[in-house]
Amino acid sequence: MTQSNRNRTGVEQCHNHIGGMLGEAIFKFLLKEKWIENIDEELSITDKGWEQLEIMGIDVNLLKNTKRKMINVCSESDHGIFHEHIGAHLGLLLNELMIEKNWLEKKSGKNMELTDLGIVGLSSLGVDIKKII
Repeated sequence: MTQSNRNRTGVEQCHNHIGGMLGEAIFKFLLKEKWIENIDEELSITDKGWEQLEIMGIDVNLLKNTKRKMINVCSESDHGIFHEHIGAHLGLLLNELMIEKNWLEKKSGKNMELTDLGIVGLSSLGVDIKKII
């Protein structure tokens, strides 16, 4: 097994956003770093979040001007374990950006793979992916 294959790990796609353990790790990161906040069970993007999402490569104007729900918590069950993650339009844009940056690679159906670039990129942001890899 090559180093590249050994570092790759499966990722579940939930609808059109990143689910499973990776989605949950990203959600926890966004909350911890205050890119998003949860006030009265409603998620919103903070000023810091808007700035950081734009730096990361998200089209914030597209996100701000959407008719879709901008951000929500989505929860899915994986073998009886629930993983909360970002859904709605932000979830879609994060998923698309990570595929575009080659951090995620589409496989068959809803299966994706976290690439070596994704491991480095997410780790450099500060996303805790130790449990995933």
